[in-house]
Amino acid sequence: MKKPLLFTLTFALSVFTGFVFPAGQKVEFINNPAEPLHGEITLDLEEDLILGNDKDENYLFYRVWDIQADAQGNIYVLDSGATRIQKYDKNGKYLQTIGRKGQGPGEFERPIMLTLDKDNNLYVGEMAKIHKFDLEGKFIKMTKIPFFYMNFTPDDKRNFVVTGRIIIEGAHNLGVLILDSEGEIRKKIAEFPGLPMHETGTTISHDYSPELRFAAMGDNGFVYGYNMDYKLYIADWSGKNIIIFDKEEHAHTISRKEKNKIIDDLVKNTASAQLEWPKSVVEKMANLPHHRPFFDRIRVDDKRRIFIRQRRSVLDESEEMSFDVFGNDGHYLYSTKLPFVPMSIRDGFMYHTTYSEETGEVKVIRYRVKNWDQLASSLI
Repeated sequence: MKKPLLFTLTFALSVFTGFVFPAGQKVEFINNPAEPLHGEITLDLEEDLILGNDKDENYLFYRVWDIQADAQGNIYVLDSGATRIQKYDKNGKYLQTIGRKGQGPGEFERPIMLTLDKDNNLYVGEMAKIHKFDLEGKFIKMTKIPFFYMNFTPDDKRNFVVTGRIIIEGAHNLGVLILDSEGEIRKKIAEFPGLPMHETGTTISHDYSPELRFAAMGDNGFVYGYNMDYKLYIADWSGKNIIIFDKEEHAHTISRKEKNKIIDDLVKNTASAQLEWPKSVVEKMANLPHHRPFFDRIRVDDKRRIFIRQRRSVLDESEEMSFDVFGNDGHYLYSTKLPFVPMSIRDGFMYHTTYSEETGEVKVIRYRVKNWDQLASSLI
C-alpha cells in the first residue's frame, strides 16, 4: 500500500540525491579547502544588554524560541511559552506586545519562528500557518500552509520560500519550495533524501537525522544545505542557484557509544510520551545514518556572511561550539568557537537566550562583538 503524501503537489515528485539545474543556467562553484583562508578567529564578545525581569510582565519570558532585530535596532522576542512577541527599542525599552494566545486574527497557538522583510513587516510562523503584521504591529494576514514546514522566509514578491518534509513511499524526503502569498505551492527548488520510513509508518528524529538547513540572505535570496553532505547553495528569490560551495571535510563514522547514547535518549523520550516501544524497535525506527551530519545550524548576518555550526558528537559536553564562517561569495574565511548558538546576528551584535535551572528565570542577552569590523565579508 502506498504511504500518504504529506502534501499534494501539482507536478510529479522525483527522488534524487542532489540538485538538478535548469539548462543554460550559469552557477559558480567554490571548492573550499579544509583550512579557512584567514585561519581561526576569536570573536570578542561583551554583554551589551540584558532583558528579563520576573516582576515585570513586559519583561517576563517563559520559553523564548526566536529573537530578531530590525535596521533601527529594535528587538523582537518570540516567547512561545507566553504565546506572544515582545518588542523593545535598541536600549531595551519595552514598546509593545504583538499577538496573543488564541485562534483568531493575529492570535497564535504555538508560534515557533519569526522573521522581518525589508519593510520591517513581521512574519510569525507556527505549525502550518504564517501570520503577517505591519511595522506598527497591526495584524495584516494569516496564510495557511498545506503541510508542516520547518523554516520559511518571505521573498521580494510576497511569496514564501519554505523547507518541509515530503513524505513519499519509504522515506521522509526534504524539500525547498516556493509558495505564493496564499500558501499554494508554485515551485520545487530542491529535494534531498530524509529518513527512510519504518514499517510502522513512523520515523523518529534524533541528533544525527538527515536535515535540510536554511537561512535568508537579506534582500538577496537565501542559502540552504543538506547536512549529510558539506555542500551549500546560495539561490536568488526565483530559486536559481547563484553559488554552490563546499568544504573539504572528513566524515565521522558513528561509534557504538554514540549510537547507544542516541537510542537510550530516544527510549526515554518515547517512554515519557507514554509510548511503550522496545529499544530494538526504537533503534530500527531511528535508522541511524552511516556517518555523523556535517553541520546542524546556519545563521546569516547583515553582511551576508554565513555561520555554520559543525555537528559535534553527542558525547561532547564541552561548552564551546565550533563554527565555520563563509563569505557572501561562498569562500571559507574563518573558523571560530562560540559558547552558544546565536538566534540572530546583526550590526555587530549576537542575540541569545539563557535559562536558569535554579530560578527558572529566562534572560534575553545581546552581545556586542568588539572586533566585528575586523571580519572580512568576502574573498576580495
